[in-house]
Amino acid sequence: MKIPEKEKFQKNPLTILQSEAVFSALKKLWENNHLNVKNPEEFVLDFFDFLKSNPKSSEKEIKKYYGQKLKEHSSDDIDTDFKQDMFLQLIEKDLEGIGTVLDFGCGKLAFLKNIAENNKEIKNFIGVDPKSSPALENLDPRIRFERSLDKIEATSVDLVIVKLVLHHLEEAEIIKVFKEIKRVLRPDGKLIIFEESFFDCHPGPAPASLAESRRGGDPGSNESLGLSQGVRFRVKPGMTDINNKIIADTKKYLDGSGLELAEEATSEFLKLSKEEKIQFLFLNDWLMNLQNKYMPWTLNYKSMEEWESIAGSAGFHLVESHFLGAIKKRKRKQGMTVVLKFAK
Repeated sequence: MKIPEKEKFQKNPLTILQSEAVFSALKKLWENNHLNVKNPEEFVLDFFDFLKSNPKSSEKEIKKYYGQKLKEHSSDDIDTDFKQDMFLQLIEKDLEGIGTVLDFGCGKLAFLKNIAENNKEIKNFIGVDPKSSPALENLDPRIRFERSLDKIEATSVDLVIVKLVLHHLEEAEIIKVFKEIKRVLRPDGKLIIFEESFFDCHPGPAPASLAESRRGGDPGSNESLGLSQGVRFRVKPGMTDINNKIIADTKKYLDGSGLELAEEATSEFLKLSKEEKIQFLFLNDWLMNLQNKYMPWTLNYKSMEEWESIAGSAGFHLVESHFLGAIKKRKRKQGMTVVLKFAK
């Protein structure tokens, strides 16, 4: 994203709603993320009409209006039990045989506590966050909290998880974090990254089937990261056949973890250009984090290929990657997520 455009969106994120394509895709995502209210379509339309009609609204005003509408549309008759953590569901197999887990950007330690509660055999958990101030009273004795990665002993961690954090960091910080993660990981350690991300778009024809694509390759070449297991192919904006293959592959992968893809919302996102996808991810993220005053907004949303390249420059190699899209019956703070798994 060009600097002038980036600064404009940082100053007033609501200007993004001037894009009809982004506006339409966001509405579909929010309808999916608010299935536990009465008439999600009406609720989302009311909220976004307010945003479009009041583009200079303060964060406080937006938060207040959202809360009012949420209260108006709430119902005791609707199932709101969406408590199961989809991220934990997706890494259950990766936790097998692990001795020490580190969560970088752990926030209030909620995710790490969830992992600890469901994995009594894991001996050590480390939460690292330079900004958040989690409550440390009555903490599981296996969990410790640190402010920075340089407090962690070298080659002492089996698995590092970075969940929806990297896009909030400045470029120099991102490079530093990858290098520090490599330092703390054991030789056979693993890195799992969850990010708000997407496939990059390159001109050129797509292969007839994903099976024709190959593993590996240079992230900077004409081939781009594909659907899973390091598969690669070329994506062109508006290519319905490729988008359908992405949807099919994502559904299959999520089904293995007991998760269900929100097809319509995901499909709308896939139709966007790269710049529109970045705008989409930023505005959605910003709206869902209005209460987090410490949250930095760098707009460093990158494609899966770009994240692979950055990790590669720090000495990691990709083991597998998956576009997750939008998932049904999840918590409201959901965007378009991917998972990338690396080995040291």
